[in-house]
Amino acid sequence: MTKFGESEPYSIGIEEEFQIVDPETWGLVSRADEMLERAEPIRDNLRTELFQSILEIATDVCHDIDEARENICRLRNKLSRFSREKGYRLAASGTHPFAQWKDQDVTDQDRYREVLEDLRWTGKRELIFGQHVHVGVQSKEEAIYITNTIKNFLPHLLALSTNSPFWQSEDTGLKSTRIRIFDSLPRTGLPTHFRGWSHYKEVEKRFIKGGSIDDVTMIWWDVRPRADLGTVEIRIADLPTKVDESIALAALTQALVYKLSLAYRNPGVEIPYQLDQEIIKENRWRALRDGLHGKFIKRKNGEVYEIPVQEEIKRMLEFTREATQELGLEKEIKTIRKIAREKYTGADRQLDTYRETQDLKQVVRQTSELTEP
Repeated sequence: MTKFGESEPYSIGIEEEFQIVDPETWGLVSRADEMLERAEPIRDNLRTELFQSILEIATDVCHDIDEARENICRLRNKLSRFSREKGYRLAASGTHPFAQWKDQDVTDQDRYREVLEDLRWTGKRELIFGQHVHVGVQSKEEAIYITNTIKNFLPHLLALSTNSPFWQSEDTGLKSTRIRIFDSLPRTGLPTHFRGWSHYKEVEKRFIKGGSIDDVTMIWWDVRPRADLGTVEIRIADLPTKVDESIALAALTQALVYKLSLAYRNPGVEIPYQLDQEIIKENRWRALRDGLHGKFIKRKNGEVYEIPVQEEIKRMLEFTREATQELGLEKEIKTIRKIAREKYTGADRQLDTYRETQDLKQVVRQTSELTEP
């Protein structure tokens, strides 16, 4: 029987995947291994990815959002300094606006070679950059309950994080091109509704015994339980450019897990969103297409209707108000309210910059400047 890892309830960990760019051309450069050698003081918090133009930071397990903010600021600062010393820069967004996936160097590790052998053309295109948030929970069944119920809110998180309107020098018309590229892989998107922990383990076992995966880290759903860490991991967001945006999104994720944890322990807590899988999928599509400028489908008392995403986010923030207060997240949720009120995410900022300059290099330049704390 799988032991569920011990973690402090509602502790938080954040992972951010960065682009390594050349400040003269603003194109991607394959220098991750070189950066790792230089960044020894924070080596334990760094990870390579499939391509050498990507470097990931992972915070320590943080007790609260203030500690998470300190971690992110420290790691971004140090990695930015190391990159500058090498003549490079970091940039945080869901895709690079004009880089070509065919030009990228694959990280020289057996794991990545095996991944590409399995995924083939779809894997070679995965030149994308996301934010992953882990939140500590107390039991297997609680993790499954939260995995099932937080799906209702994943389109909201995606809409708030959209930060990838360009792909291969093209304005795609999507606010999150990243998630659409990612959807081409197997074992991505929304997981099924699990009847309980045993059902989840049955699904995992089928993948392993069927030869599809070696371990749970090769299941890439938008949300997944992590028994080894004692967390639920939410993986749907584009990487936000600014520290304040990234921390605010992580705080909202933490608040949602807290509130859903209360609902798990107290069946009297009403969850205002209990949508079927197909409606959540449709809202997810609308979020990646329109960001904060679209509408979601909602169902109430048997009636189905549309509601502006902006209004849905207000309702979600009301749902998490108790969690916001208990966890001390008022500052971060104020940032979320501002993003929603102004309907202005990283994708909107990139598009505005391109409209003003007609130059994708200037989009990367601005993104890089805003990435540093």
